[in-house]
Amino acid sequence: MIRFLPVLALYTAITPAPAVAADCSDPVTTLDMRICAAEELKRADTQLNAAYRDAKAAAAEVDALHGEPAESGAVHHLREAQRAWIKLRDTDCVLAGFPFRGGTLEPLVVTSCHTELTEKRTEDLRHIAQTLRH
Repeated sequence: MIRFLPVLALYTAITPAPAVAADCSDPVTTLDMRICAAEELKRADTQLNAAYRDAKAAAAEVDALHGEPAESGAVHHLREAQRAWIKLRDTDCVLAGFPFRGGTLEPLVVTSCHTELTEKRTEDLRHIAQTLRH
């Protein structure tokens, strides 16, 4: 049982707070802040997914226009870029949490970092889609 405690501690540190109602207009407790941050991340992730789908459609249009093969076209490179970005985001955000390592603020800092970088990537994907279509 004791050897599972570090795993449990790590899990609770990186797992978003449970879905409990919180006043996100003025969160006071760390738990409320974590709940609200998780909601913001969910919203940002939804927008990211929509922007990625749009960029992928634009990339497919370019591939079709130029007769690019699926394994080396714009869609392929967009997918590879997105995979690399996800790894970068996750690693950067874990690093951002290190000043608060083991504390109650660490999950909040990591989640907020995910949200911030996700919002930036969403704008990048929108720009990519627009550029590919012009």
